[in-house]
Amino acid sequence: MTAPLSLRPIVEAQDLPPMMAAELCERFARGETGVAWSPEHDASAAAPPGRLGGPEAGAWPHDIATSPPVNVPALCAIGEAWWFPRFGGLIGTDGALYNATIGEARHGSGDLSAIPGVRDGATRFTPPASAPELDSGAVFLPWGATFNYGHFVIDALPSLLALEQAGLLDAAPALAPTLTAWQRDLIALAFPGLRLHEVEAPVVRLRRATFSTSMDHFLHHPNGLLADVAARVLARAPAGSGARRIYFSRRGQSMRVMVDEAAFERALAARGFTIVRPEKLGAAEQVALMRDAEVVVGASGAALANAVFLPRGARVVEIQPLNFTSQWVRAASRQVGVDWRGYVCASPCPAREAPLLARFRRGFKFAFRPPLDDLLAFVDAAL
Repeated sequence: MTAPLSLRPIVEAQDLPPMMAAELCERFARGETGVAWSPEHDASAAAPPGRLGGPEAGAWPHDIATSPPVNVPALCAIGEAWWFPRFGGLIGTDGALYNATIGEARHGSGDLSAIPGVRDGATRFTPPASAPELDSGAVFLPWGATFNYGHFVIDALPSLLALEQAGLLDAAPALAPTLTAWQRDLIALAFPGLRLHEVEAPVVRLRRATFSTSMDHFLHHPNGLLADVAARVLARAPAGSGARRIYFSRRGQSMRVMVDEAAFERALAARGFTIVRPEKLGAAEQVALMRDAEVVVGASGAALANAVFLPRGARVVEIQPLNFTSQWVRAASRQVGVDWRGYVCASPCPAREAPLLARFRRGFKFAFRPPLDDLLAFVDAAL
């Protein structure tokens, strides 16, 4: 049995030795530790500021007059470490717990006890008696991106690009757990020829590793890396369908249920909208739909990450329940010059107002009922 390690949290930008990117690459090649900043790159300078509407717009917790934050990711190199593919986490063999790699995992497991060997409120780690070993690897996939389209597009892919631009992928493969078809498709579109090693094991020992802090919720403060990734994806994606107006339906989803969504869809169809169930489409098909679109409408959810593939000047109408507000779609839209419009409605409504089938689906959390006439007027203003 291996002896447990005491864990100490590492905030990479504060705790690792700073240096320029060229020196970081040299350090990484030697299995040494360091951090360097990626270049500043804000692509939102001329972007529309966005606008708000809906009966609860005044309760929106963000300031529409203020631009969303823009992050400059830090690039990190470390020596020997344990990597947990399904969580993205890295723990140094000296007990260093790298903050950016486990930030998203904390949302699924607050004390990180879901990570094999981590115990006592993430203060102790018992290494496995045996595990596969790899010489090196670039870690880019946080926990949220293992299953969520939005986190994959906005957290994982820009992290890969940041590492590539710094030269950190020249001497190491990108590492990931076993991927889905849509994840492989997006990687192939953005990074043709990438050396990618998929790993099934729950834990792997790496002699050296590199990662970008954009793994940790970059979608809340993306920079121009996202615009660059989107341009790469679009350069290789299929031709568009010609659809100018798209609605992303959530009628196949159980977590957040819009009451009377079917009636809303009928009204949109009468306005020339194509109604789309994104979960039934591959990633390349979703990207292709965005090529020619002028207006995209949808309730808050991962599918709206596709806004980054819209033409500049297109409009996105995001329906936000008051108990599920955010500005990540707005922040992403600004980086690609897309006009974001948020409609904020009261939520939740009584669960009994949702269809019986929706309430009994696994994962149901709440229902909301936007006032359809008012919502349609807000959509009409974007047409």
